[in-house]
Amino acid sequence: MNSSTWLALIALERPELPDPTAVAERCNAAAPDSAPLEISSRTDSMVTFQWGEATIAYTLVDRPIPAAQLAGPAARAWYWPQAEAALAQHTAHLIVALVDESRDRIAKCMKLTRFVAALLPESCAVGLQWGGSRAVHEPSAFCQVAEHMSRDDMPLHLWVEFQIESSDLGGLRLYTTGLAPFGKREIEIPNFTGSPQDLMAHAYNLAHYLLEKDAHVKDGEVIGLPGEIQATARDTTTFLGGDEPVLAFEFS
Repeated sequence: MNSSTWLALIALERPELPDPTAVAERCNAAAPDSAPLEISSRTDSMVTFQWGEATIAYTLVDRPIPAAQLAGPAARAWYWPQAEAALAQHTAHLIVALVDESRDRIAKCMKLTRFVAALLPESCAVGLQWGGSRAVHEPSAFCQVAEHMSRDDMPLHLWVEFQIESSDLGGLRLYTTGLAPFGKREIEIPNFTGSPQDLMAHAYNLAHYLLEKDAHVKDGEVIGLPGEIQATARDTTTFLGGDEPVLAFEFS
């Protein structure tokens, strides 16, 4: 996914194209102060909208999302225990694509989130996959979080996958997927001795700081977190294997 195109996939119980008028009305009602979403073209399998300077479309694909593409994310979806069973029901899907040449990646991501949240209730959706992270989400939960979205309170759990697992050092470790589309390095925490809830909170706050402030953190830089926690950044490569550069954090 490049910086001007943002994607989501919606898994459908049956191959039906949602009513674009209903989608536009729902989306415009949720964002009355923004430019209106307007239908620009429609075929039997695709609807295209103009939204200010952006173009957004959904396309009906009369077959499931490839099982191999969903298997890992569904198995890791600790926040949605029924993910594998729910997604196994789908027979078709929608490809949702937002094309926007502006430089504000957060604004584009918020726009796609708002559109998907308007599209889901008008479709026979059983789940969705966010393109930037490949994480899967339950439709009603996605809509509930998106409803309260703001620039100061970004719904990072919708955009970024936060995964916790045991570390070889006896504690916990965490890694993210989904920060790269924002032009940021993924976050990794190689070893943490506290609770999973504390680890998740620290990682979420770090990710929100990186995006909200558009921060370019350097090796050795210390970031203050709630609870008088200090996180020291380290330039390194991923502990998942390979040579991908990441931003690792140590706590004190």
